[in-house]
Amino acid sequence: MDQSTTRQRSAASTLPPPPAQPERDPDTDRRTGRRPMTIGGIRAWVITVMLMVLMMINFADKAVLGLAATSIRAEFGLTAQQYGTISSAFFLLFSISALVVGHLADRFSTRKVLIVLALIWSAAMLPVIGPAGFTVILLSRVVLGAAEGPAFGVAQHAVQKWFKDADRSMPTAWLTLASPLGVIVGAPVLAWLIATHGWRSAFVAVAVVGVVWSALWLVIGRDGPIDAPATADATSAATESVRPLDRVHVPLRKILGSRTWIGCALSAFAGYWAIALLIAWVPAFLTDDLGYSKATAGTLTALPWIVGVIALLAQGFGSQRLMKGGVSSRWARGVLPGSIAVVAGVCILLSAVVHGHAMILGLLALGLGMCGVAFAAGAVACGEIAPVRQRGVVLGAFVGFYSLAGVIAPFVAGVLVDRAGSDPSSGYTVVFALTGVFVIVGGLLAVTLISPERDTARLTATGRPAA
Repeated sequence: MDQSTTRQRSAASTLPPPPAQPERDPDTDRRTGRRPMTIGGIRAWVITVMLMVLMMINFADKAVLGLAATSIRAEFGLTAQQYGTISSAFFLLFSISALVVGHLADRFSTRKVLIVLALIWSAAMLPVIGPAGFTVILLSRVVLGAAEGPAFGVAQHAVQKWFKDADRSMPTAWLTLASPLGVIVGAPVLAWLIATHGWRSAFVAVAVVGVVWSALWLVIGRDGPIDAPATADATSAATESVRPLDRVHVPLRKILGSRTWIGCALSAFAGYWAIALLIAWVPAFLTDDLGYSKATAGTLTALPWIVGVIALLAQGFGSQRLMKGGVSSRWARGVLPGSIAVVAGVCILLSAVVHGHAMILGLLALGLGMCGVAFAAGAVACGEIAPVRQRGVVLGAFVGFYSLAGVIAPFVAGVLVDRAGSDPSSGYTVVFALTGVFVIVGGLLAVTLISPERDTARLTATGRPAA
């Protein structure tokens, strides 16, 4: 062996070994080298908070008409029935839009869908600041309803992309209680704006807030990892969250024909009947029948929403504890919220027969406030029985159906109050008694029909492999 070869081998033996390559995380994206977003982690809760703010704005947009009702009716000489027609117009395209956009949310980014909706409904608030009238306000509410109709279903779909099934009750409850928080925070402020600067200022304020949220969402908003886990880019964390139901396609009619979906939809319909009256008619009831000032009525309107926050947190916490404790979702997402709805209906019914402002306000606050549990529990139960690729349209159909109550309830209330003539008190008595009965029946239907585990197993067996 020559000396040059010996020197080369000697030099090679003195070279340091190459640095060890770090073991690649199996969940690291091969194209970007970034860690994936964590299911149920900090980002998931940041998204949840952003969507809570969106739903707060959403319900402030709805509530502003009710808070300005007396001023609007006085300025334009509207009858109770005409005002009821305007309130109902908000829901004219609400249900159709919820279903159609829910279907789109299964095919496009929920992040992009939500920002488009927010910008449309902000723009829809602006026409009333000009020379408005019955027709302008009516058309504005129709467009607003079309943009806001899908918001709750799409937002729930977006949140459920970030949490496993057993962990969804609390984030869903938080998202749902954003609606009462929107009124708790917004009602006093909007009532002050209406009393101080006129009713148009309140409409401008909610439009501006919607635009600000949209700008923040462009920066912060993201789609969650639990979306289409069958793809090649799915992370192991997302794959672990896949259920047998997520690997099949089920005809939509079978999902919507299941006892769980029907129970969720009917109980939520009854609950939304009550909420629609709370938004459209309770402020007017407080001023016209009980004699409170507009500012005081705005403050008192927040009481049912405060009760709603407590009820939703209690229901969400209770449902999640039951699920984590191994209790079936029938009890956690059917019997528990259904029982709360029955109690709510009894309170509303009693408010129609008791005397004294304190008793009436207390019972209405308890009854109307607890009705919101039907939406949170129903959204989670509907998500449980839907394959992940069909969850958007299933939730859209759920929202679309129950929101039909928003079309009917304000109009029916307006007719009943008008027919009472010079004694509107008797008209309101009938309205609240009828509402109480509806909510009781809705609660009983939830207890009887909702059983997600049973229907999930049945739908999985009848589905065909997803493409």
